[in-house]
Parts: sequence; structure tokens; C-alpha cells
Amino acid sequence: DYRTLLLSDALFVNHRLAEFYGLSADAAEDFVEVPLDPRERSGVLTHPYLLAAFSYQRSTSPIHRGVFLTRNIVGRALKPPPVAVAFKDAEFAPNLTMREKVAELTRPQACQSCHSVINPRGFSLEHYDAVGRFRTSDNDRPVNAESDYTTDEGRTIRLTGARDVAEFAARSEQAQNGFIEQLFHQVVKQPMLAYGPDVMSQLRQSFEASEFNLQKLVVEIATHSALHRVEKQVAQKD
Repeated sequence: DYRTLLLSDALFVNHRLAEFYGLSADAAEDFVEVPLDPRERSGVLTHPYLLAAFSYQRSTSPIHRGVFLTRNIVGRALKPPPVAVAFKDAEFAPNLTMREKVAELTRPQACQSCHSVINPRGFSLEHYDAVGRFRTSDNDRPVNAESDYTTDEGRTIRLTGARDVAEFAARSEQAQNGFIEQLFHQVVKQPMLAYGPDVMSQLRQSFEASEFNLQKLVVEIATHSALHRVEKQVAQKD
């Protein structure tokens, strides 16, 4: 179930990883599934690998994490920044939290056109350090993961952490469509629109009918791709 990908509160860990992340697990070298507090873990959004991939070496990166969540989890497009501004940690006051540093860096109005969308999502993951361990403080101050996020439809949603982002994406048609499109491109290695304007609606209809079954979606994508190639070959022969 696609929704489980976002909402699962379990991780697979071995003994070393369980010790590193402070988890209680009856594990040796083999990986075992460990159920965790759903307020602390929510599917791929809080998977340590993803959190570490979108961090700096020694600190989190709400901007990188926020961009990933916006484009790849919620399915919302972002324009390239008009000016690329490097994050230089040494230029900020040493007592600031990462959230305060990012808020200061992106305060200009020219930045807010995108960062009003990016930042709330990135801040929602501030309970996780640079390697994905859950934390309650940053720079000896309480973590603030709450923000107001305005949807494409103009609704304002209060995000208090990763679970809120995951639940929003699990219900969002825009997020589901974005996932279908990305999976199509990953499987077929071509844009979906190259296979016709109706492919998205057809795939979405079957995806919903299957209760968001990922295996069936992959089969549907492969079938659409194969039929399209056959139809194209037939048309060329005619």
C-alpha cells in the first residue's frame, strides 16, 4: 500500500543500528522489524538514510529536506532559485538553531516565493539530526518543528512534524499523481506525456481501485508501456 510507504512506524535494524539510534531491538547481525512511536517515525520521510542524504555533515538541512518533500513526496513543482545563495554556517551567531539560521537566510521577499513552501516542510523534520536520530533539542534549545503550510488550493495546514506531512501526502491527489508520474519515469525511463494525455487518469483510476497497491501499479505501467510500443510499431507498418 502506497500509504504504508508514508505512514509506517517501523524500521528494519540490526544490533549495531539499533544501538546507534537508541532503539530496543532483539537483533544480532540480521535485520529485524522494530515498531516505534508513530509520533517519532513515519515511513520513508523519517528513514535515517533519507534524512542523512539531505543533511550537511554535522547538521541538518531544512532546505534540502524541504525541497525533497515538496517535489518528491507532495508532488508540487518548484522553480529554480533566481539566485543561488550558499549556506555558510560560520556566518551565523553560534547560539542560533538551524531553523533560525534558515529563517534568517531566506527572509528576503525574493526568497519567500519558494521558501514559504519549502521551509515549513523542512522544519517539520527538525526533530531528526544529521544522521536521522530523533532529538528534542538543537543547540541546547527545544526543537520547533511547527509551521503553517499553504496548499496549492489556498488552504492553510498546521504542520507539527513529519507525521503531519506524511498524512497530508497520503490523502493528497496531487501527491499520489506525483508518485505515479515518478514511478512511471523510473520504470519506463521516459516522461509519461510521451505515452499520451490519458495515461495519468488511467493509471490513477486503477491505482485507486487496487487500494493503492504498488505492485499492481508497476504492472499497469509496464503494460501501458508495452501496448504503446506495439501500437506504434503497427502504425509505422500501416
